[in-house]
Amino acid sequence: MSQIAIDNEKANLQAFARLCAVRPAWTAVRPAREALGLSGFTLLHAGPPFTDPCRPPAPVLASAVHCCMHEGWAQDETQARRLIADGRVRLLPAQQYGAVTPLAAVISPGTALVEVSDLDSAGERRRAWSMLGSGAGPELRFGSRNPAILQRLAWRDGPLAAGLAAALQARPIDLLGPALLGLTDGDDLHANTGAATAALCDVLIPLLRGEDEAAITEMLNGTPAFFLPLWMAACHLMLDAAADNGRDAASTLVVALAANGQDVGIRLAGRPAQWFTAPAHPPAGPRLNPQLQADALAVIGDSGVIDALGFGGQALTFAPDILAALLPWMPAGWRDVPERLSGVHPAFAPVGLRVGLDAAAVGRRDIAPVTAIGMIDADAQHGLLGRGVYLAPAELFARASETVLRSHAQT
Repeated sequence: MSQIAIDNEKANLQAFARLCAVRPAWTAVRPAREALGLSGFTLLHAGPPFTDPCRPPAPVLASAVHCCMHEGWAQDETQARRLIADGRVRLLPAQQYGAVTPLAAVISPGTALVEVSDLDSAGERRRAWSMLGSGAGPELRFGSRNPAILQRLAWRDGPLAAGLAAALQARPIDLLGPALLGLTDGDDLHANTGAATAALCDVLIPLLRGEDEAAITEMLNGTPAFFLPLWMAACHLMLDAAADNGRDAASTLVVALAANGQDVGIRLAGRPAQWFTAPAHPPAGPRLNPQLQADALAVIGDSGVIDALGFGGQALTFAPDILAALLPWMPAGWRDVPERLSGVHPAFAPVGLRVGLDAAAVGRRDIAPVTAIGMIDADAQHGLLGRGVYLAPAELFARASETVLRSHAQT
C-alpha cells in the first residue's frame, strides 16, 4: 500500500470518527437574519454557485420572486424579476452560510429556520440550519408560481415559527432516535420520512402551547415529510464535523452532494471549501400524474446531503415501499453500497446501517451512488411532478478524490 493510500485511509477514519461523535438535536427556530446573519437583498439557494445568478432556473426564479414579495422588496412579480435580473437581489449558495435548503426553495432574511445543534460539542456548539416545514399543499420548495405560497410563507414565519420556538424552549429534541425508528419502520429518511416524523411528533406535540396549538398540531399530523428538513440539517451537521475545516487533508469522504438545477456538485472532507461540479440532468422515476407531459428540471436541492451520509438512496433496502416504486429506475450494482461507505454508525448499529460515502471508492468501482429525490417542473408551472432517482456521475467523484489526494501528495 502506498503512503498516499495509507494517509487516505487514516484521514477517512479520523473524519468518520468525528462524524459519528455528533449528537444532532433540534434546538430552536430562528429567522435567517438572526441564525445566519443574513441581511440586505440576499437569497440563499441549494447547490453550488450559479454560473449566472441573475438568470437562475425557472423554479428557483419563481421561489425567489415569492421571497422578494414576502420580504417587501417588491410589490409584484414584475418588479421582483427585475431586481433579480439586475443583480440587486443576490443569489448565493446556502451551504456557504452553514444552511441547507430543499429543492428550489430559497432562504430570505425573514425565513424561519430550524436550528440543529451538536449536543456533544464542547464550548460553542456546532450548528446547522434548514428551512422550517410548513405543511402539505403549495410549498416554496416545489418552485411553482402559485400565489397561495405567499400565504403559506406568512403562516410559516409567523404563527408556526413562534409556536414551535416556544415549544423548544422546554428542551432540545434528539434526532437520532426518530431517525432510527424511521429506518426500522420503512423510512429511507429522504424519499420517505413518515415514521420518523411520527416519532418526532410524539415528543413535540405535548410541548405545544398557546392559541395556535390546534392548528400546529393539525399541520404536524398531516405532514409526513416534516422530519425531512430537520434531517437535512442533522446530516449537514455531521458531515461538517467530518470535514472540520479540512483538518484531514487526505480525506476523500463526501461532505456535500447538492445541485442547483443546472450543475451538480460535491465537496470532500479534505478540501471542504471547494465545489467539484458537472452538468446536471433530471431525476428519473414515477410521476404523480403520468398523463402530465411536463419536463422535469435537472436535479436540484441540498437534500443529497442525506444520501451522501448514507441514508436515502444508499438505504433503500430499509424502505421496501419506496424501493418497489423506484426499482425500475435503479442502476445495476446499486446494492453494492457497503463497498462505498466507511462503517456502521454507532447510533444505527441495531440495524447495521453504514455511513460515510468515500469518493475514492466510488471512483474505483465506477458505480455512482443513488440519490432519491423529488422531481419538479422545469417551467415552474406544475410544481412537484413525482419522486425519482438521480445518479451523479462516478467520474465526478473520481476527479474530486484524485484532486484531493494529488494536493495532499504535493504538501
